Amino acid sequence: MKKGDIVCPECKAGIRRIELNSRKGHAGEFRCPLCNCLLEISDGSTEIAYRLTVAPEKLFE
Repeated sequence: MKKGDIVCPECKAGIRRIELNSRKGHAGEFRCPLCNCLLEISDGSTEIAYRLTVAPEKLFE
């Protein structure tokens, strides 16, 4: 299992990324849930889960 963080280059949202090598996932792409910016393309060889952890400050203004 690998853990890491992704920061959206457009809106600066923080997203936690967990990758499980023991399970097969689905091929596709992951987009920022706030601004729809493309963040990652997956080939489906591993299971990947994402969770929004830090929303950008501009959303609270």
